[in-house]
Amino acid sequence: MKSVSRIILSALKEDLGHKGDITTDLLIPKKHKSTFALILNENCTLCGIGIFKEVFKALDKNLIIKPRFKDGQLISKGKTLATVYGNTRSILKAERTALNFIGHLSGIATCTSRLVNKTKGLKVTLLDTRKTTPNLRTLEKYAVLCGGAKNHRFNLSEMILIKDNHIKAAGGIGNAVKKARRKISKKTKIEVEVSNLKELHEAVSVKPDIIMFDNWNPQGLKNALKLLPGNIYSEASGQISIDNIKKYAVTGVDYISTSYFIKHSNWIDFSLEEQLL
Repeated sequence: MKSVSRIILSALKEDLGHKGDITTDLLIPKKHKSTFALILNENCTLCGIGIFKEVFKALDKNLIIKPRFKDGQLISKGKTLATVYGNTRSILKAERTALNFIGHLSGIATCTSRLVNKTKGLKVTLLDTRKTTPNLRTLEKYAVLCGGAKNHRFNLSEMILIKDNHIKAAGGIGNAVKKARRKISKKTKIEVEVSNLKELHEAVSVKPDIIMFDNWNPQGLKNALKLLPGNIYSEASGQISIDNIKKYAVTGVDYISTSYFIKHSNWIDFSLEEQLL
């Protein structure tokens, strides 16, 4: 994918600077070759092994990278996830960038999998949001998928999502939905955000595809869902955490969207260690 290639090249350029790796170029012979192993230092749901490989290939196409695991797998501490063989200078120059990507993405996948496990067996779909690191949305949303959740809209052009500021500017939920429906194709879904029962009744009357319950408590949500016709899907959002997600999931809501996967993820610790003969 071209967008991912651009991200990788930009990250390598950022790390190498204008003069390159002056330490490695001074200390390591030009034709020196080595084998390195990617070691996992804590349990995780893996994400980014392909990106890890592509970082090295972007710097030196002659490097040989052999992954031993696939994205989405739950892996225990101490495992060797891949080996990297080739020019030592090239490996050392790409090392940090490759580790940054796989550490960050595996952190998101691991955090996501923990929330998914909290809702296991329940008929609810967990979704991410657009609260992503600028220019890393493609990768971060992929990490959410590796963790077992689903993607909400990727960008603003994919669906109509009428939020509080849209509603105020349009003069109400009814006006906003009717105006949107006049100007888009029938294939484009319309979702409306509501924050109280008055807004819920107004939203139901204009029949959007999805109603988003923003910052409702679990009991309030459960009661509100009884007022929802069967042909309108429901989504809970706002203040969702690993501590309360099951309380929302058991209400019967169709979707739960949250930025928790990314905002509260911690990087996974990997290391790249030279294998001495």
